[in-house]
Amino acid sequence: MLSVEGKSFYWIGVAGLVGMLAMGGCSKKSVVATTSGTEVAPPKVEAKPAAKADTGPSGGGPLGGFSKSPKDEAVKSPPMMVAKADQAEIDARRALEAAQKQLADIYFAYDKWALTTEGKKNLTQSADALKQVSNVKLLIEGHCDERGSREYNLVLGEKRAKEAERFLLGLGIRNTVSVTSYGKERPVCSEHEEACYWKNRRAHLILEGAK
Repeated sequence: MLSVEGKSFYWIGVAGLVGMLAMGGCSKKSVVATTSGTEVAPPKVEAKPAAKADTGPSGGGPLGGFSKSPKDEAVKSPPMMVAKADQAEIDARRALEAAQKQLADIYFAYDKWALTTEGKKNLTQSADALKQVSNVKLLIEGHCDERGSREYNLVLGEKRAKEAERFLLGLGIRNTVSVTSYGKERPVCSEHEEACYWKNRRAHLILEGAK
């Protein structure tokens, strides 16, 4: 057992330890230990002033210039250039359709590709119409009646189309011309008689883009 003097030192030590712990807890609130062991006071944080409401350019009142009932925005009319372009396109379409209606079919005798007098007359009228739309491409189709083989009629139809092309170019048209042959594959008449055969032996002229 400890003596009276030993007990006194024991309780004095306990009291000192408790005091040091209490002081250490308080000091943590006001000091920060550095890596070198030196304690420094934490930095002060200054309170930021409250943001002021935007009071407008002059700073003396609320924002202005806003109407509770704003006027409707005026809708500007389309530029005249657009209207003229649309009108030009309409005029070009009308000219194309009018020219297509003037292009008559050219008919041929049986097993022939030479142009008849009537065929030359029709091509001359067609040439006048084509000169009004010289920038439009022209396709000439060659057709035959049902008699003869498929291969023979394809060749005959091509000769008829090329003969029509040759005559038109001789009249001075400037259109780009292409030819094709359908032989007897696309008849416009299906009756087995000469009147129907005559309608199928033809060269048909089509302008690009025309109905």
